[in-house]
Amino acid sequence: MSDQPTPEERRFRALAGSAADRIVELAPDGTLVFANGARMSPDSRLFGSIDAVHPDERGEVMRHFKAAFAGENRLVSFRVVDSDGRTIWVESTLTPFEAEGGERHVLVVSRDVSEARCLEQHLRESQERFRLIAENAFDMIVEFDGDWNLLYANERVDDTLGLRTGSRADAVEVHPEDRERVMLAFERVVSGIEDSGAATYRVLRRDGRWCWVDATLLAAPQRDGRQHLLMIARDVTARVEAEQRVRESEQRHRELVENAPLGIFVVRDEVIVYANPAAAMLCGAANAAALCGTGMGALFDPDSVREVTSAHARAPADARHGQVFDLRVRGLDGVARHLLGVGNPTTYDGRPAFQAIVRDVTELEDSRREQERLALQLQEARKLESLGVLAGGIAHDFNNLLAVILSSVRYASASDSTPAHRGEALSDAIEAAENAARLVKQLLAYAGRRSPEVRSLDLSELAGTLSDLLATALPGDVELVLEAAPEPLPVHADLVQLEQVLMNLVLNAADSVGAGPGRVTVRTFSRRLQPSELLGWLGGDSLAGGAYACLEVEDTGRGMDADTRARIFEPFFTTKKDGHGLGLSAVLGLVQGHRGAIDVQSEPGAGTRFRIALPMKPQQPARAASDCLVLVADPNRERCRTSAAALRGAGRQVVEACDPEQARDLWRLHGEELDAAVIDADFPASGSPQLVELLHTARPELPILVQVASAEVPSWDGKEPAAALLHKPFSVPQLIDRLAEVLVKRSSA
Repeated sequence: MSDQPTPEERRFRALAGSAADRIVELAPDGTLVFANGARMSPDSRLFGSIDAVHPDERGEVMRHFKAAFAGENRLVSFRVVDSDGRTIWVESTLTPFEAEGGERHVLVVSRDVSEARCLEQHLRESQERFRLIAENAFDMIVEFDGDWNLLYANERVDDTLGLRTGSRADAVEVHPEDRERVMLAFERVVSGIEDSGAATYRVLRRDGRWCWVDATLLAAPQRDGRQHLLMIARDVTARVEAEQRVRESEQRHRELVENAPLGIFVVRDEVIVYANPAAAMLCGAANAAALCGTGMGALFDPDSVREVTSAHARAPADARHGQVFDLRVRGLDGVARHLLGVGNPTTYDGRPAFQAIVRDVTELEDSRREQERLALQLQEARKLESLGVLAGGIAHDFNNLLAVILSSVRYASASDSTPAHRGEALSDAIEAAENAARLVKQLLAYAGRRSPEVRSLDLSELAGTLSDLLATALPGDVELVLEAAPEPLPVHADLVQLEQVLMNLVLNAADSVGAGPGRVTVRTFSRRLQPSELLGWLGGDSLAGGAYACLEVEDTGRGMDADTRARIFEPFFTTKKDGHGLGLSAVLGLVQGHRGAIDVQSEPGAGTRFRIALPMKPQQPARAASDCLVLVADPNRERCRTSAAALRGAGRQVVEACDPEQARDLWRLHGEELDAAVIDADFPASGSPQLVELLHTARPELPILVQVASAEVPSWDGKEPAAALLHKPFSVPQLIDRLAEVLVKRSSA
């Protein structure tokens, strides 16, 4: 046999040598019989040893080669690792054939498919990402072919509409009112004129409810020229319904504002930029348009303009409650009106503004003023009525006191009376006259014609002094019991006003007891009260803790329920058939005027207890100075001599004058030596105010005590005098004590 290759062999070798693939012939023992010149890798061992195959795939590759040597054609893909550690994907065809001598060889044709494998991997990863995005997207994603067959639909489509791949587009039911609009929106995309179109419309959900969707239809041409359509849609039912609610709310608000009976307007930069018809009517304008653009100064007085701007300035931007204000309007029709408004900051046309809601209170204000006038007249009438009743009761006691005074004076002036009897009779007359003066003061205080005369007094002594008078005013079967504290209870108060408080409480208690038998108990005691204890008292929330003098009036009467207790201090509230409802109201006012508080305890059938607490004031010792020089100026010579004698008896040095000119002379003579002045208010021709002003101007620190009538307080030509007051009639001890108080007050100032 010739060793020269046959033409077929030469042809095979030429084809193999020019092939791009690696062609290898293997013998059964793995010997490399032939290899062409194609080099897939500079590493020749890749195709000459099983060691080059990736360890994870060697077993699979060996099985394929065994099958090939057994006579089977095989196509196998596997990885090989070159000497640099790089992994290469190889695709090989294993073709067995019979070689010379009948031995079976395998022809291996291999190619490097690493790049194709990478592309396939990228494609798979891209497809997986698209699948994850599409399946987990909030939107519905659908792909149709040119005949509107459903090629792809994500899970959101199935969940919402119940459509799956293979369905047709007409399976989606569009709301009849929206069909024509949807067809027009998508027609240009379907015909290929435009690449995309969008529409918002209603479709039927799988649960039978209509839902709103925002849908975008996109043209998706394929490589083969076919036209596919991609639709992306989102369920926007919540948004559309919210927008609808907003529109409906705006419509309702517009109708409410336009038809509201209250005037509503918006002010910006002190100009009305919006007004409803009611506001136009209140401002005298023909319509709302005529009012808009009007400056506030053309309608409102300057105080009203300041009121609105101030309300706008003090209102926080997030205020929940509006600012209340009053407006005085001179309308465009010339009619004056009084408006009451409430306003809040707002935004109008994107700029800060102030919205006001106003109503006409002109008639209401006129009615209120008329009601106040009538109420005042009624109060005055009832006060006069009650004053007449009180005066009738006092007249009886006053006649008794006059009888005592007259009989005592007559007895003292009788020729057969002894000096001792005469002195006793005059003492009785003086005591009766002082009681009569006290009755007059009570009457004047009740009539509101007396100013307070505040001084230090003992609460227990006041209760004891008044108990005899009060006992005579009670019904025969009602007992008055006095339980006074043994120690002094000094308070700084007006004697007559406290007497009025005690009288009202005792008479009220007696009325609660009725015809009797029963008991009214008056107690006085001291107690240290804490602020927490005073919180439950009327007027006690603003008081500090400390020592208080307490006056208590308790009765065994019928008591009160909770509703009555809550109203007993209201003016004109009364449970009496013929009562005027002013007694307890006056009591509360007088107690609070003395910086005190009231506590009421009462239950039906268990009686009532009123407890009054007044701050205790330690009594200040009177200034005892025998060298103290006092000027006494009084046009009544007898009263002037009596006052001077009383002060001299109290250890004072006195200079006295009966007319203003004489008083000025004494002032010029002793001005720097004077320690106090007692001046009567009855000097004629404004002599008293001029004298007080002279002394006060020259020596502002000089204590001045002015004697005034109980029925009135001098006006001093509209000026408040820098002086203390002593109300006439007064007793000698009252004059001495009052002057001492004034001296102590000035020395401690």
